Amino acid sequence: MKWTTIGFGKHKGKTLPEVIFDDPDWFFWAYEKDIFKGVLAMEIREIYCRARVVRIPEQDGQRMLVEYRFDPNSGKFATMFLIPDAIVFDRQVVSRVIDFYVPRSRSSYDKIGCKNLVFAFKHIFFGNQSHRLSKRACEDFFSDNSNFVLPDAAYATRKYPTSRDGLSLV
Repeated sequence: MKWTTIGFGKHKGKTLPEVIFDDPDWFFWAYEKDIFKGVLAMEIREIYCRARVVRIPEQDGQRMLVEYRFDPNSGKFATMFLIPDAIVFDRQVVSRVIDFYVPRSRSSYDKIGCKNLVFAFKHIFFGNQSHRLSKRACEDFFSDNSNFVLPDAAYATRKYPTSRDGLSLV
């Protein structure tokens, strides 16, 4: 898929797949404020839906879950890591998908939590939290349906949830 370049503001010259990896808090703010029109409005809805349901990679043929951890003092997002599907007892917040919205669901402004999520995502997917994602890598990731747990009906009709509660955490 060809992604549209943003022509204004803080992220001028980037595409939305780049923005969500660079500044997920701003991405979700822009989505909630409905700042984009036309093609960018359609693209932000699509990326929003995909960012909420990232497929968790298997490890050694075993199905994994993601566990989200939050700072006990502030309640803000701290990190996430994978656990085997069989080990779900006595955990904080566990999900079958990686949801980029989790930090913002706890705090409407959590730049550090969103950065922590991206670092943990890079560690899970690339083995290194400092892995540099090129423009093409960001765009390719969000263009590949196999990276997401997509609802067939929504993608068959190209209609996406528009509220931030459109998809559940679990």
